[in-house]
Amino acid sequence: MTTPTDLRLYTVPEVAELLGPHVTDEWLTRQLRARKIPGRKVGRYWMLTRADIEAAIESMARPVIAPKPDPSGLSRGSRRALNRRMGA
Repeated sequence: MTTPTDLRLYTVPEVAELLGPHVTDEWLTRQLRARKIPGRKVGRYWMLTRADIEAAIESMARPVIAPKPDPSGLSRGSRRALNRRMGA
């Protein structure tokens, strides 16, 4: 069963504020126009549901990639410092 909160529509400024300080109204509107983020136009205005906002967050998430371990066991900075001390 749908609840009234499921049916609420959010405006672009409301969504930009929810997504954080790095998201502007203009950027969000460009993403909506390019269909990179789900949303719908109601008259002249873009509107998003809670599900649209959650999908937008998922689409903006980047997977964390662990750095490849160095075979020598030293970090790049440590290896550089060691090479400087050794005169290489």
